[in-house]
Amino acid sequence: DGREFGEKFTAIVTVVIPGGAFMVPATVAVDVTPPVEIADVNPAPAVVTPAATNGTLDFVSRLIFTIRITNHQPNLFSGDLDVTSESANNHIGNKRITVAANTSVSVQFTPTHLVPLRLEGGRNTLVFSTSLTFSISSGNRLSSSMTVPVTITNARVTPNVSVGYVRGFDFSLPNALTALGVESKELSVDEVKTADLSKFTSIIVDNRVYESQPELIAANQKLLDFANAGGTLIVFYHKSDEWNPDERRKRPQLAPYKLILGNERITDETALISFIEPQHPLLNFPNKMGQEDFANWIQERGLYYPREWDPQFHALLQSNDPGEAPLKGGLLVADYGRGHYIYTSMVWYRELRGGVPGAYRMLANMISYGQAEGKR
Repeated sequence: DGREFGEKFTAIVTVVIPGGAFMVPATVAVDVTPPVEIADVNPAPAVVTPAATNGTLDFVSRLIFTIRITNHQPNLFSGDLDVTSESANNHIGNKRITVAANTSVSVQFTPTHLVPLRLEGGRNTLVFSTSLTFSISSGNRLSSSMTVPVTITNARVTPNVSVGYVRGFDFSLPNALTALGVESKELSVDEVKTADLSKFTSIIVDNRVYESQPELIAANQKLLDFANAGGTLIVFYHKSDEWNPDERRKRPQLAPYKLILGNERITDETALISFIEPQHPLLNFPNKMGQEDFANWIQERGLYYPREWDPQFHALLQSNDPGEAPLKGGLLVADYGRGHYIYTSMVWYRELRGGVPGAYRMLANMISYGQAEGKR
């Protein structure tokens, strides 16, 4: 089929300098798929919180990885699964594996060579962070590898929290809720329309769900009623053209109060975060948020920041790219009836997927908001 040496990929970059421009081409041949590959590692990322370990944060005896290995070859494969740790920069495990032709197997691995770590203070955000690299090889030839972040974080959730969520494009949110040790359930749009939502303490509309599942727009009033009756409704970021009121698309105002998105974003993932209302309960319970919670972010701070919002909303955080005006709408919260409404343009899903500790602490605060000591 003309691909015996791999799939050819060509990129051309135009470089513009004072006085002219030139093009830089590059061509590389890549395998469509390796002969033997690590198809999946679970959990990924591996995030350990007090709820998941009965308060001990001793992850060595509890953290078990399941590695799915697929042999795409028409013959038996015999080789090794090697595991190395980034933090220790050493080899911590090896398993001999055999995979029949054109089949998959799952093997388990517990990183017993990592030192158990525990909290050394109630405020500690990051207790331990590393990554494990799983590699498949035969002889001296590497066939496939996958790197998984491993994080231990003091992300605490109030007791008896129950979360419903309408999932977006990936599984970052349900995986994070599992890591936090909370009871959660994915909701279809039909379930939003017909189910008794009062059994949940909070409901999350994942990023861009009003676009990926536009039928949710017609069911949005049910979500607002849930918040009005005492629940906490949390909405992750959306693009302005899939959120703002639009008569042509029969899209009303989706938030309980005026909330208009713009196209501004903060692309510098190290941009300083300022706390506008540092004593607000959402930033303090059950986890007291600080600058360290916004360290080691991935790619950017947020997208499509709000440009107009009702005074009912409290803007809690402020940030900006270098040389640009501050954006204050990254985390908005308002009381609504007997409940609460939270809208956030920050890219929590990407940080959750990357195992960033502070994202788990902030998610814990959002789903705990309005419960027990967090109630305003």
